[in-house]
Amino acid sequence: MHSLQVAANNLLSSGGTNSSARGRIASGISALVICGFIAYLFAQHNMVFPYHDDWGYATLSYVGEQTGFTGRNFALTQLLAFLCGEYVNWSGRFVAFFVQISIFKLGIEYVRLAQVGIILSTVFLAIKLSPQKRLFHPLTIVPIVYFLSLPQYSVAGGLYWFSASVAYVWGISLFLCAAYLIQRRKAFDLTSTLLLTFAAAFHEQMSFAVVAFVVSYTLLRQFPKFDAARVFRDLKLTSPVFLIAIITIFAPGNFNRKSISAYPSNSLTDTLSINAKALTHWIFVHPEGRILLAILAASFVFLFVLLLRCSARKSKPIAVTLSMLTLLGICCAISLSLFFAATLFAYGALLFLLRRKFEFDAIVLSTYIAAVASLALLLIAPGVAGRSLLTFFFLMMIPVTFIFSQLFCVGSRPVVYAVILAVLPFAASNAESIYTGYKANFEVNSVNHAKLIAASHEINHEKSPRSSVTLLKLRKPRYAEKMPYEKPQIEKWMKKYYTLPDDFVFLWREQP
Repeated sequence: MHSLQVAANNLLSSGGTNSSARGRIASGISALVICGFIAYLFAQHNMVFPYHDDWGYATLSYVGEQTGFTGRNFALTQLLAFLCGEYVNWSGRFVAFFVQISIFKLGIEYVRLAQVGIILSTVFLAIKLSPQKRLFHPLTIVPIVYFLSLPQYSVAGGLYWFSASVAYVWGISLFLCAAYLIQRRKAFDLTSTLLLTFAAAFHEQMSFAVVAFVVSYTLLRQFPKFDAARVFRDLKLTSPVFLIAIITIFAPGNFNRKSISAYPSNSLTDTLSINAKALTHWIFVHPEGRILLAILAASFVFLFVLLLRCSARKSKPIAVTLSMLTLLGICCAISLSLFFAATLFAYGALLFLLRRKFEFDAIVLSTYIAAVASLALLLIAPGVAGRSLLTFFFLMMIPVTFIFSQLFCVGSRPVVYAVILAVLPFAASNAESIYTGYKANFEVNSVNHAKLIAASHEINHEKSPRSSVTLLKLRKPRYAEKMPYEKPQIEKWMKKYYTLPDDFVFLWREQP
């Protein structure tokens, strides 16, 4: 009997050792994946240069212009005066541009470094907000694959154009930091309120999204019992969020810009319809969005699977599933835009039904509502550009990662692995295509930058009479926002950036 006991103990010990070894191997592989992803981000951003109005903002010359300094040697008072003019005449994104201009003053290398940090923090917080929570785990690859799947139409024209990226994306890391604190403490506090307030000031879409998050979380945490005093206390604590959202959305500059913008129609109803079709096209139809759409669709299907698995009696979840699928089928037969709206509603409804079973403190559902709210504001915009979906895409990383992680935790690991492995080659190919596009322009951008630095040195330090410089056009204009030879106004900003005279001439030529 004693020998059998010893044998059993040895067997259990051996099983535990094997499990521990597998855990170490998995942690090691995930660490390698994270290191590879970090290396990729640095390599990718090393090939991103200033484009379009980056030059104008860096020199306080866009829309309004501050004078009395050379290059980027402006004082804080001049920066604040410029931002005041921006707020009054162009947009309410004064916090985003304060951050952007301040970092640009240090140098483009610091802008690249900051964006790498923003992206990494978003990926890591997506894991921290999921049931898994451990960074060194196989599921860390989910938000990484999600990021690599971002459509080229939003990345090339937005994420890798800093003036757009700072406004649309950089505030999201503050948003998610706040969400993580709220999830841990199960309540708003001063720190989370300050983070949400700063996040809301980055962009009008972020303002709308953050307000939607605060309101939805405040209400959802009351279920099943409503406590009016607690709601009032939460809204009072988070009142700065609402205030900064009002200041950002209703900036005088937004109305001035609206008056000179070309809307698709003079009718509000027609504008809503046209923009809804544009959103549907970007997300459901555009070929560059199919990889990300596959991930979003998989997470949607996983929600149905979770609904079926969490109920002891299968009849109710099956009835809910069939009802939703029938509704989606009817909507699809009527209109693709209506199908899109119904899908968004069904996704949120499933998260609502599952919130108590998996006890995620309504954070994931509130973040999803924030993501959808960021799209809602686009319905009344002059137009829907691919970059306009960046806020939605980045916020959707949270529910997608959560759903994959939750399904993994309840035992459907082979299914999760199968989906990830199926999407991974396409995501990697998408990212490689974008990387190759920027790499094709890297040499030209570097040469042009070196020539402009040299010309500036000759004129300002050697007192050279030089009056022109020959610059090369990009090989792949798709992987850059507008260039000076496409919009001559940019040359003025570039000359100020490099401290070149106003009458200095840029001679642009095609590559040999």
